Amino acid sequence: MSSKVSAVVTLRVSSALGRSIEREARRRGRTKSEVVREILEDALGNRGSAGDPAQEARRQSLLVSTRASEREALAFIERVGDRRGWR
Repeated sequence: MSSKVSAVVTLRVSSALGRSIEREARRRGRTKSEVVREILEDALGNRGSAGDPAQEARRQSLLVSTRASEREALAFIERVGDRRGWR
């Protein structure tokens, strides 16, 4: 979270939504608070236009990490990549 002053918001959600938030937090490897904060910022358009490139790269990486096509692409690159001269 940024170094800005923050506010505490208490939110009551249905048990089904609570489970969805917990699943998403586990999937992303984040806390429930981080997940809810990101979702709210996206929905409300409160993210800066530049954003955090590292955070966005991680988000995109997590989105594709479970896809079979991603694993196939990485396996292909490993198979055909020229490693001569690399340390």
